[in-house]
Amino acid sequence: MELLNKIRDFIQDLEEKEFYKYLIIVFICLFLVISFIVFRYYRKINYLKGRIEEVNNIRVDDVQVILSRADVVKKEREEVNVILAKEEDFKIGGYFDNLLKKLGLSGYFKDKTVSPKEISDQYRESELSARLSGMNTKQLCELLEELEKKKRIYTKVLEIKKSKRKPKGIDVSLTIATLQPKAEAT
Repeated sequence: MELLNKIRDFIQDLEEKEFYKYLIIVFICLFLVISFIVFRYYRKINYLKGRIEEVNNIRVDDVQVILSRADVVKKEREEVNVILAKEEDFKIGGYFDNLLKKLGLSGYFKDKTVSPKEISDQYRESELSARLSGMNTKQLCELLEELEKKKRIYTKVLEIKKSKRKPKGIDVSLTIATLQPKAEAT
């Protein structure tokens, strides 16, 4: 309260010219403060608009990438369906046995397991894990080349170790897989 009284007394003691001089100074200071606040406000608004535009551009780019990936997936799914339709009664175990006989690798064959796995609503995966022992690198390359020729099959795991029984041979653990339509699985 005392502060307000001092200010009132100070203003009353001023001459008219000094009063207007102080009034103008107060208005100029007020104008500068308000101008600074407005400047900061519009500067922040412009910054945020720029950020929003950047985010929207990134979002649009991401959406386009997702759409292009969806197109690729759709084309690949169509290719898979065509491949699956060509050989509806394909059995990976029988194919692998025939391939080993064809390449003369039946003597190197130790064991195999075939396991089905659900991967989607439309497909299931039949996975064949096999062990071959004592073969040479040339035979392995021929086997892998024949597996690559078959579009229906893909290689998942290939482990090669030096054979313990045959000095210049290798032991191979191979996992290959194929897709089968779900309707065929049931």
